[in-house]
Amino acid sequence: MQKLFTEFTSTTAAQWKEQLVKDLKGIDYNTLVWKTNLGIDIQPFYTKENLSTNPIPVFAKNDWAICENIFVSDAKTANAQALNALQNGASGLVFHITQKTDFAVLLNEILLQYIYTLFIVTPEFEKELSAYLNSATIGDNCFVECDTTLDGKVELHNSSSICISTNMYQEAGSNTINELAFSIAHLNEYLNVAPSSIKTVHLNISVGGDFFMEIAKLRALRKLVGFLLNQYGIKADIHIHAQTTLINKSTVDSYNNMLRSTTEAMSASIGGANSIVVLPFDVEFNSQNDFSSRMARNQQLILKDESYLNIVADMAAGSYYIETLTETLCEKAWEQFKLIESKGGLLACLKSKYIQEIITKDAEILIQQFKEGKLILVGVNKFQNKNEEIKVIKRKNTANPSGIKAINLSESL
Repeated sequence: MQKLFTEFTSTTAAQWKEQLVKDLKGIDYNTLVWKTNLGIDIQPFYTKENLSTNPIPVFAKNDWAICENIFVSDAKTANAQALNALQNGASGLVFHITQKTDFAVLLNEILLQYIYTLFIVTPEFEKELSAYLNSATIGDNCFVECDTTLDGKVELHNSSSICISTNMYQEAGSNTINELAFSIAHLNEYLNVAPSSIKTVHLNISVGGDFFMEIAKLRALRKLVGFLLNQYGIKADIHIHAQTTLINKSTVDSYNNMLRSTTEAMSASIGGANSIVVLPFDVEFNSQNDFSSRMARNQQLILKDESYLNIVADMAAGSYYIETLTETLCEKAWEQFKLIESKGGLLACLKSKYIQEIITKDAEILIQQFKEGKLILVGVNKFQNKNEEIKVIKRKNTANPSGIKAINLSESL
């Protein structure tokens, strides 16, 4: 076996390129270089020479909680939906609470100590929820997110964990580098007021359809957060909660949304997400229902039980392409983060509209590429079914005092 690895000489990047140019038979090599919106040129191939150091895994465990969103309007109905999800493949729940709720009814027969749970709650109900959880039996995987950063305020509600939501940056059209920079700047606002005893940093982030880029994004996020925590001397676990994006979901040819969200969930799992929500394919135009919720759970169950993506830890480690992309994203996002900090930090940049201006420019580029057909959504801006009835998107207004709001590409046509 040892002879097998020594009898062949290694090939340099220059030799690979020379052979590739020869095989192209006159076609310009540079036409194979993909120029992204990020100012990053994606090369046709990568070798060990692209890496500055030997790659090591970014995370040591790849299993994740299969989650379902529970939007609470009636506690008893929400409880029934939550139990049904747990009995049919889910191993985590995300409760969205925007009104007064009977938490004893909502959480009846739900054993919080054994599952991952995220409560996304508005400030007026956070204290009531926290009081209930303090009297209940919960595990280390129970989190309360009451993030008011985009409202211009930073309030730490728990001395043992920081829970923030950074998914709005992608949903509003931000490019990957800026999304990462805004996310760690967002976290930094909390670290400025957090005690060193913080045990967990929980980040809620969207995952889009650029398969390899999103894998690299999550790996880069974990590295950037780890580096930022080191600056504060904080040793805390990092929990990344990923949700498939809405920005590319359509009301026409809507079953294609299942294909899009499956690749997004795959990026999330390979990228190291600790918990994942796959949004139902009809979430933009239909009320929550058993069929689409079941399909969303099954998409993740297939990734686990049939594809075994939960078995291998950081399977992207050692990939010359993804490793290079991860490092490039880290470097560029950190530079953008430092620029934000030099302007006073995220809150100051939100107040001056600096962040909003960047996101608006990013979104304009994205929408223009979609209109020109450079960014394709099958069934939407290519291979349309002219006879299909266009359904109205029922999304609620997600704007906040900062003015950052979600966009949807299909609405721009």
